[in-house]
Amino acid sequence: MGQPGQLDALERAVEGTLAEGAFEFDGEAAVLRIDGSPILLTGWSLSLGIGGVTLLLTGAVLSLAGLADAARWALAPGALMFGTVLALLTLLRFTPVAALWPELEVRFTDRALVHRRTRVPFGELRPEHLVWKNGRFFRRLYVRHPSLRRQVAGFFEAEERQAAEFQRRLWELISAPDLPGVLTHGAGLTPVQQWIIGAGAPYGAVNGFRIDRLGTAPGETAAAADRRTALELLQDPWGAYDLEQLLGAVNWLVQDGHRADFAQDAELAARPPAEQEEYAELLREVDGLIARDMLEPPFVERLIALVRVRYGDRGDAYAGLVPPLLRDEPGADLSEQGAELAQFLHRLFNDRGHAAEELHRLKTLADPALRANVGRFLIWDYGRALMLYRWGHMVGWLTEEYCWERMLPLALDIQRRYTSWHDMATCYLQGRLLWSGGGGQAQDEYDRLIGALAAEPRSPWNIVPWGLDLTRDWA
Repeated sequence: MGQPGQLDALERAVEGTLAEGAFEFDGEAAVLRIDGSPILLTGWSLSLGIGGVTLLLTGAVLSLAGLADAARWALAPGALMFGTVLALLTLLRFTPVAALWPELEVRFTDRALVHRRTRVPFGELRPEHLVWKNGRFFRRLYVRHPSLRRQVAGFFEAEERQAAEFQRRLWELISAPDLPGVLTHGAGLTPVQQWIIGAGAPYGAVNGFRIDRLGTAPGETAAAADRRTALELLQDPWGAYDLEQLLGAVNWLVQDGHRADFAQDAELAARPPAEQEEYAELLREVDGLIARDMLEPPFVERLIALVRVRYGDRGDAYAGLVPPLLRDEPGADLSEQGAELAQFLHRLFNDRGHAAEELHRLKTLADPALRANVGRFLIWDYGRALMLYRWGHMVGWLTEEYCWERMLPLALDIQRRYTSWHDMATCYLQGRLLWSGGGGQAQDEYDRLIGALAAEPRSPWNIVPWGLDLTRDWA
């Protein structure tokens, strides 16, 4: 079994047993916490309960036989023992009494068992250190190490098969040479699904979403926060207020995206300096007119001149589309050229920073090496498309199966386009730099985040190999 499923298998081994509920996995800290209080309280409660019921029944029989004095000797301690059981259950239910028993922690990042101040590295443990102690009603598994002697789990005697399976699974986790898959526990992702999430990890992580699952974080509060944030991001900046608009945004990213603009800007940046300067002057002029809301003549003429210069040899064809697009005539944006120009005009009119960002892109693309790489920025669009699918699932617009089916082909395209996680991340950062129109603190944050994803053992980039066979591996 692959390591991503080992912890799930450990939990399945205790389902429906006395040990169920004694384990808690902290995904953030990569710690499996084992609470020994349930088995202790169960043992005490069962012993006291059986003793109390026996004495109460004995007292009742003696009382019916007319031996009142003898009955009191049985009824009083029986009632006391039974009351103690009720008190224990009440304390367990309504007070933090269970916290009095320090938990045994299996720390995967540190690769050690820890109890209070005692720490035993996994490398010092042997199979013989896991010892069973069997009684009339219970089977208890203990760690019997020279430095640590502690109960790990308890089962009823009839749960012998589950107990043996639990011991085997626990030892697999402790003895494994590497445990990266364990650290994505909770998501239940297959290797291919982890790869897909990894491809969209930068955009997800920078917005505060977990990268070990398709949907929201565990816990009611965290899940509600994720859903709220996902909806806000879909609406702004993506303008997706319903499923149709979401799928429209995804389709645009997949079919054209910002890489179409990058290609156009790269073509502009390769032109003679005089043409570049003419375009820059027209762009500043038109942007200034829009900012001052001066849309009367000669605005349209200057806009047409800008479009003609922007598209070079194809400029006349694009320039002819400007008037019908401004009049919002039906069908004006149906052609490929009309749709492309409509996107440009939308950003020009609605994004006050677009002109400055485009001028910065032209300056950045003056570097021939970066200009030659402009065809490799697919990840900037596809990485965000993957995250849009995730957000659509979080807000309830898309099913899990729908998302995986649509995300897998995108992952295949990404894998074919790049050679490694590092290669993909480098192109993502370059795409982000061009899109933003500048570096600054935001770009520094992306640089830091990419470095963290590359270094973090729990990152999908360090769990699944780049060359993984991306064929469907989920039911």
